[in-house]
Amino acid sequence: MTAVEVRNPTETLAAWASSLRFDDIPEATVAFARSQLISTLATIRASLSHPLGERLVRAFGPPTQADPKQSAYVLAGLANCFDFDDVSYVGHLSVSTVSVAVAHAAALGLDGRDLLTAVIAGNECAARLTAATILGPFFRGQTATHCHLTGAAATILRAREATAPQWNSALGLALGMQSTPLHAALLDSDLKMLTAAAPVRMALDACAAAEAGLIGAPDILGRTGGLLAQLSTIQLPDAVVTGLGRRWHTDTLTFKRFPGSAYSMAAWECAQRLHSRIGTIAPETVRRIVIHGSLLTWLLDLKVREYLRGADTSVTAANFSTGYGVATLLRTGDLGAHDFTASALADAARWNLAAKVEVEHDMELSEDMVKATSPLGETLRVAGHRAAEWPDLAAWAGDDILARLDELGPPADTFDEATMTIGARMTIEFTDGRTITEECRRPIGMSGPATRRNHQAIVREKFLRTGGGTAALADLERLDVLDSASVRRALSEAIGNSE
Repeated sequence: MTAVEVRNPTETLAAWASSLRFDDIPEATVAFARSQLISTLATIRASLSHPLGERLVRAFGPPTQADPKQSAYVLAGLANCFDFDDVSYVGHLSVSTVSVAVAHAAALGLDGRDLLTAVIAGNECAARLTAATILGPFFRGQTATHCHLTGAAATILRAREATAPQWNSALGLALGMQSTPLHAALLDSDLKMLTAAAPVRMALDACAAAEAGLIGAPDILGRTGGLLAQLSTIQLPDAVVTGLGRRWHTDTLTFKRFPGSAYSMAAWECAQRLHSRIGTIAPETVRRIVIHGSLLTWLLDLKVREYLRGADTSVTAANFSTGYGVATLLRTGDLGAHDFTASALADAARWNLAAKVEVEHDMELSEDMVKATSPLGETLRVAGHRAAEWPDLAAWAGDDILARLDELGPPADTFDEATMTIGARMTIEFTDGRTITEECRRPIGMSGPATRRNHQAIVREKFLRTGGGTAALADLERLDVLDSASVRRALSEAIGNSE
């Protein structure tokens, strides 16, 4: 695909999103958004059960409080505490979109249709902007503050039915100041909870300023010196606007069963399956555990290893550690927020087993990963030959880069058949010479045909496992028919916290 001239992507996106109505959205997309809401509320519940969530509430108040901006700040922090939120083909949307919609539901009197429309508008805007910036110096994941800024702004603007000019100014103000969390601080402290909360609050302030008449840059995305130029090696303004109302990025959502990176999910599912087959594994019986994974799984392990210090490891580093999760699942058969408490992190047996985990890059699994929609393939299809100028692509494509890009084919017309394929193969070598192998090409909840069929059941289990009640769940599963009072009650019961 060659570059498509886009006159003003900010204006085009604002015009579409400001006019979006519930009846414009396909039922399948609405269903994904309902599951997204349930999954995010389960994530928030998991964080509230952990000491980090308790400390955030001590500092900034409960997740439901009179000031919706403060509520959104706390909810975003809780949603971002662990890497337990769902992800779209371009990243983490819910920490901003769902948090802002839930925080403002009572103050704005949102009924179920209003709330879901606001979330989907936020999803689509944040996902499109993030897709346009992926081909930059590095993958940003949950630290992509421009994604959180856009998601929060778009969600509240749609919930308030702001005009298109207000959208332009609000996005211009919100995206005019970019912050980038430091990698070392993220992995070696408790900073991660604030990396979404702070931009969410900034975006809400920008929207209030625009509503009062402050003017933002008229084309913050595509102009010379604008956001795309600052964040992208390869600028893709067409990714912001192509297929509006047809390519629903909400349809690409992946729902996690374990708190951690999507890049680790396949390895962790392998470990859970092996535990169910052979029971608890003692570290002294294992010589080594080899995980064959995609380039993204290998790079994640490489990035995190230097921050692992046994019982002194930060919650975030342990949360991102493929090896710690594998060891925990092989020992217990489960992995949840309780596995990142001080007592769990002090378990020497887990770290002894984790030390025997080796992650190796498997080119076949990387090929499968790139051919899927998420997290990179569709962006490469949109970029076409432009992607050949992205230095990070050379490791995959080599000298045949243009031919390899052509093999990916054209961009998808819709995301009705979206996939994420980040697989893994695990082999445990025992000290007595035995070996056992398990493979998972696409774990439960990862975007694909099975998740399209079963996402309601997947998030239902997640919500109940985090202590959510069946009555609140029943209401959330029919959210689009609830009036504003019923929405407010269902959300309060689902979070399990009130002012």
